[in-house]
Amino acid sequence: MDSTKDRIGQRRSSTLTSIARDAIEQLIISGELSAGDRINESALAARFDISRGPIREACRSLEYAGLIRNVANHGAYVREMSLDEARELYEVRRALTALVGELLVERATQEVIEELEALVDRMGEAAEREDLDDYYQLNLRFHDAMMTHTGNSALARYYDDTIKQLHLFRRRGLVQRGNLKASNAEHVTIVRAISARDADGASRALRDHVMAGWRRMEEALAAAPDDDRQA
Repeated sequence: MDSTKDRIGQRRSSTLTSIARDAIEQLIISGELSAGDRINESALAARFDISRGPIREACRSLEYAGLIRNVANHGAYVREMSLDEARELYEVRRALTALVGELLVERATQEVIEELEALVDRMGEAAEREDLDDYYQLNLRFHDAMMTHTGNSALARYYDDTIKQLHLFRRRGLVQRGNLKASNAEHVTIVRAISARDADGASRALRDHVMAGWRRMEEALAAAPDDDRQA
């Protein structure tokens, strides 16, 4: 009986840690927690109505994922990423998304293409409103949908590891006026190539999109105050 209770307790702790991890990750994705911010365990525990233990375990897990750094005797902080580190991740993402394009040309059904077209239309509306928050969330859904429909779980794992770290940087490249429309025009090109069953075109469009995002981010950082150039 005691061992059963122990297993139940461990399962509950694991579940709470997973919930806390997902919630903290979403705070980073949304920009509510920015690079360099300290993770306030007490405040988050009160906010999520759980103890500090799962928050602490979630931070350890997110450190392994590259989103948080734990500093001895000081606590956990959202990771600050150098420009060189970001560039390396963009280069990895460029290679991974090129494969996404090739696989979608082979495997995407008409329903999948229509799903991607609908997301592009909604991003276009957000771009017209200059609504960065709405656009960014739709953008995540667009790329997640593409990855899901490749049907390749190994590729998804590598992509997920890369993209989570890039959340520390990616929003910045969309901040400058006009960048939302430029980004979505690239999405239109991607979906057209997939719809035309053009593997080379889809792969090239996705590579170009990733590196255009990198250039937009570089330009945004160059225009930012010196204190904001480390993320």
